[in-house]
Amino acid sequence: MRQLENVFQEFVDAMHTASDPLAFRALGERATQRLGFRSFAYLGVADEAHTLISTYPKEWTTHYLNERYQQIDPVFIRARRDRHLFDWDGAQASKGRRNPCKRFFGEASEFGIDKGMTIPIRAGFDRFALFTFAADKRGPDVFEKVAEAQEILQLMALYFHSHVEAALKPSSLSRRSSPLSQREAECLAWTSRGRAMDQIGQILDIKPRTVAFHLDNARNKLHAENVAHAVALALRRGLIP
Repeated sequence: MRQLENVFQEFVDAMHTASDPLAFRALGERATQRLGFRSFAYLGVADEAHTLISTYPKEWTTHYLNERYQQIDPVFIRARRDRHLFDWDGAQASKGRRNPCKRFFGEASEFGIDKGMTIPIRAGFDRFALFTFAADKRGPDVFEKVAEAQEILQLMALYFHSHVEAALKPSSLSRRSSPLSQREAECLAWTSRGRAMDQIGQILDIKPRTVAFHLDNARNKLHAENVAHAVALALRRGLIP
């Protein structure tokens, strides 16, 4: 356990100096190797956009995204649904299954991705991310590592995600000087995703008339003609995700 704590501390310390994808990839690779895994992958998902930082073979990640394998990948699908770390084994998961799932795990295995552990990360506004440590058939006993270090591994994934978001999202600077309050930005963001006022009220646990109040304030602050115009201005200025 002491070794895991040392890996975690080194990981957190290095995170404060990382500012670009190559630096994040390098620190993730170091932690992956020290934990005994073969590779790691971080995938942030926002609408149709993806932020991928990984040590998976480039041929595999390109093929994965081009083929839109996230639509059939059981690990991705479970990470989108669950909130807790889980381990997986491609050989076991594909037993008795028909194509394309069996073909998917077979192709992943060709690139040394046979089993692993994945940490789902909820990012708000329908965004999410997943952080995976992967191994080949000869890799470590994943279940034992999950049982031994679940809390540390989850913290590592959350630290990685939060620093990547802060360093790589171009809208982060705009939000610091945002004229909108947090509630106004939230209401506009959910409106941009097609939610009605009563739905936004349920999500934020406020009354629909309070949602209308915040939307009207946002419209006035942005000097917009209507709420739709306010949403467009907020998106263009990076005030909402």
